Amino acid sequence: MKRTLSALEKEHKQLILCHRLIASKSFASQEALRREFQRAGYRNISQSTVSRLLKTLGVVKIQNAKGKKMYALNEQYQPVPDALRPVTEMVTSVDYNPQFVIVHVSSGYGRAVGKIIDHQGLHEVLGVIASSTAVFVAPRETREIAQVCQLIRQVLMVKGNLSSNRLP
Repeated sequence: MKRTLSALEKEHKQLILCHRLIASKSFASQEALRREFQRAGYRNISQSTVSRLLKTLGVVKIQNAKGKKMYALNEQYQPVPDALRPVTEMVTSVDYNPQFVIVHVSSGYGRAVGKIIDHQGLHEVLGVIASSTAVFVAPRETREIAQVCQLIRQVLMVKGNLSSNRLP
């Protein structure tokens, strides 16, 4: 069965969202993950689609500190960071709310992208904190958050409004 480009784009966006959700929240069931997809706009996503996404990403179930089994990204399936990869390919979204800017990146690139932002010495940026998959940017003045977000997009050479869920 041949898939159309829009179907491939949709699957790619679903994979990115699934990766981000598993990396940032705890899910004990596919149903809980499916509900989170529905909240993100995928109203008709099926349990079988969620299952396929989890398999594609190599997600495993691990026991948390309280003894409950939760989904987690399997480190063996995570890509090895590639220093020759363009920054624009690393960034999956640039979002903001009234307090901060968050840059979501492919697994393993967060610290590199954080350093790129930090080394710019931008007066508008108070500080940068990075994990493997996200970069938190605190603006010096929250009333200028939209401008700071746009500046971050320029620094990272992200074209247009690459934002999955830009908050008000």
